[in-house]
Amino acid sequence: MKYFYAVLLLFTLSLKAFGEDLLAEVDKYRNPSDSYTMLVKIQSSNEKEEAKFLVYLKGNSKTLIKVLAPKKNLGRNMLMMAENMWVYVPNIRRSVRVSLNQKLTGEAANGDISRMRWSGDYSHVVEKKEAKEWQLFLTATKEGLTYSKIRVWIDAKDKRPLKAQFLTLSGKTIKTATYEDYKKSLGMNRPSRIHIVDNLRKDQFSDLFIENMENKNLPDSMFTEKSLE
Repeated sequence: MKYFYAVLLLFTLSLKAFGEDLLAEVDKYRNPSDSYTMLVKIQSSNEKEEAKFLVYLKGNSKTLIKVLAPKKNLGRNMLMMAENMWVYVPNIRRSVRVSLNQKLTGEAANGDISRMRWSGDYSHVVEKKEAKEWQLFLTATKEGLTYSKIRVWIDAKDKRPLKAQFLTLSGKTIKTATYEDYKKSLGMNRPSRIHIVDNLRKDQFSDLFIENMENKNLPDSMFTEKSLE
């Protein structure tokens, strides 16, 4: 009996390590390094104008977002520090608290471009491991994250993300994202388009285009509320 439990424990630990390693591999496709910038364009079915952002990211806890378009939103820059986020409101000349799961534009939430890593934020269960495709179920380990639960489909050969369902705490699927148009960028193929669909209203969607990525050594002093102005 002791031998049985020892084998079971080893199996459980190996499965956990497998999931952690796999999630870190998946994150590499969306994050070229620990410090980088990216230019993001978002086109939404329910927005007349496209949105553009220049995003500065350092690790998984620091993000500064500069709004480039539309013109009406210029100056509404955003800062994320850990699970806290602020947006600068030009007409009152101060920053106010917002959440990662609040709407950015269309079907995209603030956290869809400010917090790009899953490893370290979620516990996981390996639901399926098949020849062509693996499936993980992620549960948030921190309060204030963009999504409470995520189901992720991963290509078994190269570990790239294929699709993700974003769920509420009760398990209701609210949005589905597909990772598309893989292109060579900073040494590896990365998704240049993320298609997000509202699960309640299938005709409502947003396309996030990652137009450029650059590795940059960003100083910590950049990620302060003064940078929002």
